[in-house]
Amino acid sequence: MLKAKNISKTYPGEDYGAVIDVSLNLAENEILALVGMSGSGKSTMLQIIAGLMKPDQGSIQFKDEHLVNPEEQLIAGHPKIKIVFQDFQLKPNMTVEENVRYKLLQFDKVYQTERTEELLSLCNLSEFASRKPKELSGGQKQRLSIARALADDPELLLMDEPFSNLDPITKQNLLIELVDIVKSEGLGLIFVTHDTRDAMLIADRVAFLSEGELIQNDTTRQTYNHPINLDIAQFFGRVNDVSEVTNEPNTYVRAEWLRLGDGFDFQFEVCIQKSIFLGDQYLLETIDEKTKEHYILFSREDMAAHQGKVLVGFNASEVLKF
Repeated sequence: MLKAKNISKTYPGEDYGAVIDVSLNLAENEILALVGMSGSGKSTMLQIIAGLMKPDQGSIQFKDEHLVNPEEQLIAGHPKIKIVFQDFQLKPNMTVEENVRYKLLQFDKVYQTERTEELLSLCNLSEFASRKPKELSGGQKQRLSIARALADDPELLLMDEPFSNLDPITKQNLLIELVDIVKSEGLGLIFVTHDTRDAMLIADRVAFLSEGELIQNDTTRQTYNHPINLDIAQFFGRVNDVSEVTNEPNTYVRAEWLRLGDGFDFQFEVCIQKSIFLGDQYLLETIDEKTKEHYILFSREDMAAHQGKVLVGFNASEVLKF
């Protein structure tokens, strides 16, 4: 569906590129998350893919056609590529129904009515059809923004931190709904996020950018289980340096893979320093008194009152080597 090849972009007055020689592809009906620290080039890359920003070098192909640079056309962008904005861009004086219908004015009234009802149902907004945007919650406004984007009959949706202002539960529910919408409409989706939980929840693939460079582009499972460097491993969660245990330098294990008990390939004793309640589990801060190394792991039980040493371990297949 989309092919970005050797994309680079440097902003005026800056010595380093915002995006440096990035190439990535998007298949039909695929969901791709662009992740990375602030300033890694995620939003710049999204603007270039949208056809709203000209790269200094490289090209974008969409549906086997070259994406025209913004200065080469009257209205920047591609009619089949739509961005869902964080600020919603709703018509405040129109109802929910009118906000969607407004995007369909070029069609006959029968189609306007049918497609509006279809999109309101798809985005779970039918019961709010007569409300004004100011009467909607943040999640409902975001769903209305998605419905308006879908009214333009796009083939690719782009989102830049679309749910960052929503509470965790609302965001999670909306992300799950978004997958249903994207898959049922047969769309592609590229979204920018700094929250790895969002990426793991809905993305088919993750593209990790760092200082403008694409470091890893893989499935969510592969990126999490087999990150290619320590920065990516730490971006997706806490990791422990287990070099002292394995006797191999630069070896690590994720906190959730280090467990209490025995029967593991590698085992050692630690003293529990803190047991922090997280709701469904406890985060344990521990220390190996022999090596003075600190380790983080999780437990279903509160170990705050535990006295003395406990045995912890992990398996060789869980070791990350960099």
